[in-house]
Amino acid sequence: MAGDWTQDPRFNHFWMNYRHGQSWYTKHQISLFRSKVVSTGYENSFLYWLLEQSQKFGAQDGSSGSIEPSTSLTEVRKKERKAKDQEIEMEITEEMLEFLKTSMKHKKQRDHINVTQEVTYINVDEIPVEHSASDSQDHVSTCNLNETHYKDYVEIYGANAPRIQAMETAIQLNFRRNCDRKQPKLWPNMPLQL
Repeated sequence: MAGDWTQDPRFNHFWMNYRHGQSWYTKHQISLFRSKVVSTGYENSFLYWLLEQSQKFGAQDGSSGSIEPSTSLTEVRKKERKAKDQEIEMEITEEMLEFLKTSMKHKKQRDHINVTQEVTYINVDEIPVEHSASDSQDHVSTCNLNETHYKDYVEIYGANAPRIQAMETAIQLNFRRNCDRKQPKLWPNMPLQL
């Protein structure tokens, strides 16, 4: 070959789209950086305003809860821990006590069921694709299901209900025919985390 194959005129549309995508990406990165700068500036100004407000509030109140400019971060955290460590008194009513008992009993039953329940694993290759793709509605007669399904269609689509239902049926039949013909496998057929 005499020249570079990438410079062939047949690929001009590709390179035009590529350059357009690159320019869009560059503009997007610049605007993203600008928005981060603006948001960081706003965040900083808001934090400074909060600090000023807390200092003003502490000076007016005369309490020791205000944050002084010379206060270090560790001292502030110590004050927060002391405030958290103070005991909170709460009145427990009979209804609350009954709720807590019921809740504990329910948790014990749930944990017992989880421990005693035997886990069964199903090989994915054994599940037919059409069964896993469609909503399986066991224990419901198809006659009643079709009647309620049609009533829902009439309620939603009105006079167009038969046409919509016919289109959905055609799509479903096409899907089942392709499943029968090609016998597809579910993907992935093994766990991604090994």
